[in-house]
Amino acid sequence: MSYEIKTLIEIAHNKLNLLKMLLELSEKLGIAISSQNLDDIKKILSEKQGIIERVDMLDVNFVPAYNSFKKEKKIDSIFDVVFNNPSSDISRLKGVLIDIKSIMDKIKEKDDKNIEALNIVYKKAETKLVELSNQKSGYIEYMKYYSPESYFVDKKR
Repeated sequence: MSYEIKTLIEIAHNKLNLLKMLLELSEKLGIAISSQNLDDIKKILSEKQGIIERVDMLDVNFVPAYNSFKKEKKIDSIFDVVFNNPSSDISRLKGVLIDIKSIMDKIKEKDDKNIEALNIVYKKAETKLVELSNQKSGYIEYMKYYSPESYFVDKKR
């Protein structure tokens, strides 16, 4: 059992480190959005996707082990149980899981702000495109009544 707990702690620590990197990238993404640097936005989103895939792989290993741990301990959640020994592996696992939840909440908050900022930038771009389109159609309307003088050139001699 101790091996299983240590494995869960190790996986949880790895996930926590990846989530910290993800939070950092979310903050960088906010800066890139505010500066409207499309190359940086694309690069950061690609990096975030890679980290998300790595987190998913960790979850594939963590969830079955965690479920068997809960089944063995006959508990519904590690958060429902109070442990007497704060230095035990189970308490350490609980602490790491609390940290993971905290980081995930921060990531969600930052990503929500980023989505809001992206929507604002999108609306501005959409408005500008409509404005440019209207200007062009106005120009076309003006030009349809203007006809340049015609010239006839005869090349016969």
